[in-house]
Amino acid sequence: MPSSDPGAARERTDLAWQRSGFSYLAIAGVVLGVAAHHDAPWLLGVSAVLVAVAAAVWRHGRTAYQRDDVRPHPRELGLLTAVPALVAVVAAVVVVVIS
Repeated sequence: MPSSDPGAARERTDLAWQRSGFSYLAIAGVVLGVAAHHDAPWLLGVSAVLVAVAAAVWRHGRTAYQRDDVRPHPRELGLLTAVPALVAVVAAVVVVVIS
């Protein structure tokens, strides 16, 4: 049965949101590993926040693209840009503090 969307843009976009969520989850795992190896319990909070962000991104991707009136989400895309930048800054600070 042919799809009404020959390029499958909706599915690709949904998969992109899922990949973003899994990326945050992977970063949370790395932060958790650093917390364990460097005896830095405060990083557990950072890891928990990243898990929450991963869940929110995944959930948004699952719900936003199941509707028929799919539109761009500039606010969410802005957050997806800002959060990794913030994570990078926090990671740089952690490297400097722990070293």
